[in-house]
Amino acid sequence: MNIQDYDTLQPDDEWRNSHYIFENGDGTKYTVQVTPALYGGINVICNETSLWRWHGENDIKFLCGNNNKWTKRALIQIMNYHDARIAELIEE
Repeated sequence: MNIQDYDTLQPDDEWRNSHYIFENGDGTKYTVQVTPALYGGINVICNETSLWRWHGENDIKFLCGNNNKWTKRALIQIMNYHDARIAELIEE
């Protein structure tokens, strides 16, 4: 997976707003923006065409916009990466 990360917050922040540009295994390019959701979870905006909510451990809910199984798979992949990256930064 090829990921360009444009993180904007300091490593000691528990929640992060992040921006990823990546290609998953099938060659599709995604632009993903991640921000905390007001009532829990993390809002995930994909290609500015769909909105999802991430609750961790492969739990993602489609909210609105374009919905397909390929986008869902890609978002689970990038959000697992995001969670691991944040966990590493918090440990530092």
